[in-house]
Amino acid sequence: MESRSTRKRTIRLVSRTFQQRKKEVSKEMKGLSYEVTANPFHVKMRDVAGVAVDSQANIYYTTRNMSGDPAGVMVHDPEGGYLYGFGGGILRNPHGICVDCDDNVLVTDAIRNCVFKFSKTGELLMTIGTPDAKTSTGCLNYDFKTVKAAGGPFGHPAKIDTTAEGEIYVADGYGNCCVHHFAKDGRLLHSWGNPGSAPGAFNILHGIGVDRETNDVYVCDRENFRVQVFTADGELKAVWNDIWRPTDVAIQNGLVYVSEIGDMIFVDNVLFTPGGSEHKHFSRVRIFDKQGRALEQIGGPDGGAPGSFLAAHGLCLDSRSNLYVAEVSIPWADVWTAYPDGNGMTSQQHNLLQKFTPGA
Repeated sequence: MESRSTRKRTIRLVSRTFQQRKKEVSKEMKGLSYEVTANPFHVKMRDVAGVAVDSQANIYYTTRNMSGDPAGVMVHDPEGGYLYGFGGGILRNPHGICVDCDDNVLVTDAIRNCVFKFSKTGELLMTIGTPDAKTSTGCLNYDFKTVKAAGGPFGHPAKIDTTAEGEIYVADGYGNCCVHHFAKDGRLLHSWGNPGSAPGAFNILHGIGVDRETNDVYVCDRENFRVQVFTADGELKAVWNDIWRPTDVAIQNGLVYVSEIGDMIFVDNVLFTPGGSEHKHFSRVRIFDKQGRALEQIGGPDGGAPGSFLAAHGLCLDSRSNLYVAEVSIPWADVWTAYPDGNGMTSQQHNLLQKFTPGA
């Protein structure tokens, strides 16, 4: 039987361990606070599906509703000034975007079922996949619930990222259930995944991010409400649960940034349902350590207010840890009952690409 003195020593030891962990978490959280900047972009964009930055901190984003301009990729300088656009005549539904180690720009097109690789000025360098062809998975009309089996590239691909060496990982997730791993020259090296909710399976692979230090691959398994972490070869390492419909992920300086679309707008990928008392998870960005511990949150329930989100859909960081968050617009723009309190809607709706700067 444990003596009273032994119990006291155990309690003191547990208390010291707890206090030490509190100090460690406090140290980790220093500098994680982010402040939204005044709108730095000199154009009003809508439906921004993805965002990326190059080595010079120029900003690239995919947009599907840019009135008067058919280009699917828009480019701004680090101060937000518009430079140029590209992709017109090639892109139909640009979704994910990333910039590789050579400052080339890779874009997934969810309708054309391809990955298009452009130079930073918009010259088409490579196409992965057969334009306008779709793999056979059983999927009907983008409905992930109808996917019967894994298929090859591509079935409405969502997001994309690269390693420091230029290898390519694609989340082929709306009409498929696979991660595809390509060589830098576009050769398919490996695919993994199955439909479902078991560990390693997927229900809408929506976001993907590569840790360029370890080559671990972080996958936003959106409709399973989780992030799954794999080795570069597809071996499952970890599952992070209770993440509310994650849409994108970025890894930098030992931290993992995840955008969550929440459950107040889209109930699933097919049906729109206005929010009600049963909907409580607003869109936000959360910052985790690599063990999956949540350290910080950006955004609140008033989704139309600056610094919060209606539907966070993509994110990236530049070399100074400035954070860019892209949002898609609600297709039914006059339906604002998605937020029961009605706050922050049409009168306050912010630009759907926001910049956040790290606090002191």
